[in-house]
Amino acid sequence: MPPKFQKSRNYAKLDQQHEDDVLDAYSWILETTGTQDVVLAHIPSLLDHLAIPHIYTRDITECIEWFYDIAKVKTARGGPRWIIAQDLLTQLTISSYVNGEFDVSDVVDIDKLLKFCARLIKFRDCSETIESAWALFLDAGGSPKTGRLSAKELRRVKSYLQLDDISDSILIDMLGCGAADGRVDFSFSGSELSIGIKSFAEILGQLGELD
Repeated sequence: MPPKFQKSRNYAKLDQQHEDDVLDAYSWILETTGTQDVVLAHIPSLLDHLAIPHIYTRDITECIEWFYDIAKVKTARGGPRWIIAQDLLTQLTISSYVNGEFDVSDVVDIDKLLKFCARLIKFRDCSETIESAWALFLDAGGSPKTGRLSAKELRRVKSYLQLDDISDSILIDMLGCGAADGRVDFSFSGSELSIGIKSFAEILGQLGELD
């Protein structure tokens, strides 16, 4: 069997300083809005307060806007966009399944928020490394304009980087690293058969390149 990539044990951890930063941002939202709860609509402002680059938050903002515009209407639930929005709700809010039905709430769960922000803070702190590596991969894959890489283009990257001795199954294993802990990319324009910069950053993180 081909070797499997070992996932980093440190990647998902949030150090105390960064945890304090998230809690400070949470408190800042409560103070500036005068509300008792942080809700999904506050997340874009909270991420801006944490100085997360928009390249890693644009998809989140788009998904949240769609949720408030459409998905609160029960008849709008279902379809690929709702599945993505539901994933975001599951990762950030107190929404849960009750008697087999997804009970929607936009109230943010602070423990989930800490976990959600952990990877985004890693992306922020390692943004230069991520973006330069991603640009190299896009150029090698021949798709610098689309900003995404398909499985076919990943094989082209493998050849360009002279990694032909690595089997395609290892590439699949790498992609699996990016999806192990739930959806990372909440973009509506993506594809399950391609990756964007956030999934790429997640792969780097899972492989220990952002430790």
